[in-house]
Amino acid sequence: MPHTSVAGYAPPVANAAPTRAPNVHPRCLNTPGTSDDGFEELCHLVTDGDPDTALCGQDVSGYPWNPPWPRCEACLAVARGEMN
Repeated sequence: MPHTSVAGYAPPVANAAPTRAPNVHPRCLNTPGTSDDGFEELCHLVTDGDPDTALCGQDVSGYPWNPPWPRCEACLAVARGEMN
């Protein structure tokens, strides 16, 4: 018998990927943590034309490529055209 939804909600997802909280400074939820290598633990977005400068203006030269950190909200806003 298939699982039916309760009160109009979809049934729970089996094998859903585990969630993890972003690595942030313990005293401030809006400040990203710092990796052991000294990098701010945010995944910044860059362009092919200037891969050393994030869309938010942060200098990201030497940063790891595509790290598993939360995306920079300022970079996302610029990418969406919400900021310039």
